[in-house]
Amino acid sequence: MRRSLLGVISFVVLMLCAPSFASAHGLVAGGSRVIEVDAGVHQLRIEAIIPTGAPTTLTVKILPHAPFVGTGTVSIAARSSSGVRVAPQLVSIPAGLVPITVVDIPITTTGAWDIEVVVDDERRQPGSVLVPVLIQDAVVPVTTMPLFVGFGLMALVLGMQVLWVSAPAWVGMVSRTLMIVSMTFVLALGLVSALPNIRLEWNTPTPQPMPFITQQATLTDTEIRFRLYDGSTGLPVDDLVPHHNALMHTVCIDERTNALVHVHPARSAPGLFVLSRDWLPAGSYSCSNETERINSGSNIASFDLTIPGTVTRFPSPGILDVPQVIDGYEVQVQAEQNFVAGVPVSVKVSVLRAGAPIEGIQPWLGMRGHLIVRSADTQLYGHVHAVGTMDEAFQPATQPGNTVTFVYAFPQPGTYTLWFQIRTDGTVLTIPVTVDVEGA
Repeated sequence: MRRSLLGVISFVVLMLCAPSFASAHGLVAGGSRVIEVDAGVHQLRIEAIIPTGAPTTLTVKILPHAPFVGTGTVSIAARSSSGVRVAPQLVSIPAGLVPITVVDIPITTTGAWDIEVVVDDERRQPGSVLVPVLIQDAVVPVTTMPLFVGFGLMALVLGMQVLWVSAPAWVGMVSRTLMIVSMTFVLALGLVSALPNIRLEWNTPTPQPMPFITQQATLTDTEIRFRLYDGSTGLPVDDLVPHHNALMHTVCIDERTNALVHVHPARSAPGLFVLSRDWLPAGSYSCSNETERINSGSNIASFDLTIPGTVTRFPSPGILDVPQVIDGYEVQVQAEQNFVAGVPVSVKVSVLRAGAPIEGIQPWLGMRGHLIVRSADTQLYGHVHAVGTMDEAFQPATQPGNTVTFVYAFPQPGTYTLWFQIRTDGTVLTIPVTVDVEGA
């Protein structure tokens, strides 16, 4: 019994002493992270597998969401904040294929790095994105070797007690003394190693949230450029962390044409994000940029945007319980109860094709579905995710079923437009409906 208890204590102490990775410069150091980005006219999913220590190798995976037009190319390079550059590696993609491009980048120094991904095809509209990563030193706690010595001594004493059953009394006394000493030694070192990772609620300061973000949106002949500034210093903001698999979510709504666009601008420089104008049809939009700074909550910056050209009207929002046809799919939105302000309500979206339920839903941006909520007076805005856990895998598996459920409590009575977004068969369906919310 005592030996079993000793084994359990030793295991717990060893787990407490295990080093943990920290998060910085946008992506998890020593781990991997997937981000979605719209680079030029290309939708990409990028995964960075980030090591610790240097020299080392950083693995980058790129998956386009659609085939290139003709032969495509993917170029991956890297540069550090200290000026070290890694020459581009160019991969050619045959026409009609959507393969995963995997490139190993040699990293010579620790610190902040930008991984530059450039994609192009026969349209000659290249898209580029800078993915920020942080290579940290591979640090071994100074207590690691003494801990191994202490565990080794404990194992030696236990082995001697088991194998030398007829040992003289003095040997037993010495072994018991050594066991007490080694246990005390191991426990003390374990506590010293674990203390930095133990959060004591009554005296641990809460991380100071970062100031709000201000932005400047500029429209050019080919791009929309967003410059982000710190609200307190006016300096460029470059400490964004991925929020639901993207560094920036841009949602633009044109009430007159019923258009909704949900895209993810590409980071082009510190504090600068770029979006191709090709993602927005002509119209007058009310837009929101959603970002998240390190140790802070999400930040939403709103702006108006007009894209000149011939306006195209999109399907009008439907109503509850009445099927709609969206991109060849039959969809229906149903609610379990009446919409009452301040009361959470469960809303279910069903998707069929050719009269039969679809086989499954593909997670998009890590979630089974997304819901954009906006009041008729445009004063209330919400971004809600489907019920279920987030899937951050580079190639998330299709989840069986043809229904997606959302839960939301409307803050005020009035008329709202809801846009449900669900991905199936590689297509993101955008399903608009209008609902009336009663007063409490």
